[in-house]
Amino acid sequence: MATPMDFRDAVRYIESLSIQGWRLGNARFEALLERAGSPHLKVPCVHITGTNGKGSTTTMLSAILRAAGYRVGTYTSPHVFDIRERVLIDGEPISQELFVEGIAFLRPIIERLTDTEYGQTTEFEIKTALAFWAFEQTQMDITVLEVGVGGRLDATNVIVPEVSVIVSIGLDHQDRLGPTHRDIAYEKAGIIKPGRPVVSGAIPPDAVEMIAQVAAAQGAPLSRVRRAETAGDWRAGSNDFLYMPLPSPTDSAVRVRRGAWEVALQPALIGDYQRHNAACATAAAVLLRERGYTIPDRAIEQGVREARLPGRLQVVGESPCVVLDGAHNPDAAAVLARAVPRLFKYQRLILVIGMLTPHEPADTLRHLLPLADAVVFAPIDHPRAHTTETLLQSAQAWLASKPNRAPRTLLTAFSPQDAFQRALDLADADDLVLITGSFYLIGAWKR
Repeated sequence: MATPMDFRDAVRYIESLSIQGWRLGNARFEALLERAGSPHLKVPCVHITGTNGKGSTTTMLSAILRAAGYRVGTYTSPHVFDIRERVLIDGEPISQELFVEGIAFLRPIIERLTDTEYGQTTEFEIKTALAFWAFEQTQMDITVLEVGVGGRLDATNVIVPEVSVIVSIGLDHQDRLGPTHRDIAYEKAGIIKPGRPVVSGAIPPDAVEMIAQVAAAQGAPLSRVRRAETAGDWRAGSNDFLYMPLPSPTDSAVRVRRGAWEVALQPALIGDYQRHNAACATAAAVLLRERGYTIPDRAIEQGVREARLPGRLQVVGESPCVVLDGAHNPDAAAVLARAVPRLFKYQRLILVIGMLTPHEPADTLRHLLPLADAVVFAPIDHPRAHTTETLLQSAQAWLASKPNRAPRTLLTAFSPQDAFQRALDLADADDLVLITGSFYLIGAWKR
C-alpha cells in the first residue's frame, strides 16, 4: 500500500518536476487532461495574457465576477508567499486537503504518461492540471485563467474561453516568444479562439496590427482598451473602451467609457498602471455581460474596489516603510520607477533587488538606480538567478557613465534575509525600503 501523501509531500512532488523546465506545446498536456477526465472542458472560463498587468487584471475580473454572485475559480502565476495562491477557490487559496487530493489523483496518471511517447510532465503543467481539476471538483460557475508565458503554446491554452484578454505587449521572454513586439503579439494572440470576443490593451502599433490580424482571421470580435488622449477623444465616444484618470490618493482611480456607457472605478491596487488593468478587466466584464452573464455596474465597481494581490506595490512595513513589488522586467521597472515618487513620501530610498535571467540587469537597473540612495543586491535561490556580483558589476558599469546619479552605497548580501536586514539597518524611520526585481525575491520576505 502506498504511503499517504501530505501537503509537504505534494509540494515536493511538484517541485521534483522542475527539472523538466518550460516546454512549450500542448500535445502532452492535452493527453494528460484527457486521461484525467478533461476537467478543462467542464467549466466556462476567461483567458488572460499580457507582458505586464495580467495578474492584476485576472484578480480584478475574478473579484468583479464574485461581486456579481458567481462562484469563481482563479489561476495565476507565479505565487508570492504560498504555492496555494496560484489556485483560488472563490477568492480563497485552495485548501491543503484539496491540494493533496488533486496531486494524489494526478500523480499516477503522470507516471503512466511518462512511459509513453509524451514523456515527463512539467512543473507548470501539473500546477495547471491541478487548477482545472480543483475547479471541476468545487463546481465553479466560471474560471479566470492567467497565461504562464506567451499564449499560443502555453499550457493554459487548451480551453475555449468566453472572452480572451491581451492586457499589454512588451519585450519580455524574447528567447521564447521572439525579438519584436510583433512576434510577441503573435504568440499572445494565440489565445484568441474562433468567434469568441477578445479584449486588447496593446499599445505598440505593430502589436496592435498583429492582434487585429489574428482576431480577423479567427472571426473574433475585437475590442480595444486605450487611454483617451484628449478631452475631445473622450467626448467623441468610440466602440473602444476608453479610460481617463481620476484624482485619487492611490493614483489608480479611473473612469472607463464605451459609447454612451461609463463607470467610475477606485481600485484598491495602487499605481497609475492599475488604471489600464482596471479598464481591461472592465472591458472583459462588459463583454461577458453581452454574452448573457449578469454583471451589473455595481459589481464592476465593487470588484475593482475589493481586489487584492500580493507583491504589487504592497506595503508590508512602516517606520521605515517597506514596499514589495515584483517588477521583473524593464517595462515593469520603468512603471515602478514612475510610481514610487508619486505614491510615497520618504527621505531616502533603499533598494533591495535580485533578478533572474534572461533579463539583462542593466536594462532594469537603469530605471531604478536613479531613485536609490543605497542598493543591496540579493541572491535568489533559483537556477536562473543572477549572482549578486553580476548585478553589482552591471550597476557599476551603468553608473560609471552617470556619476551624478550614483547611489552612495552599493552592497551585496549572502541571502535574501541578509539583504532585507542590511536594508533595514541602513534605513531611518522616514526612509523607504523597496524590494523588487523578482517575485522569487519578494516571496522570501515572509520567511
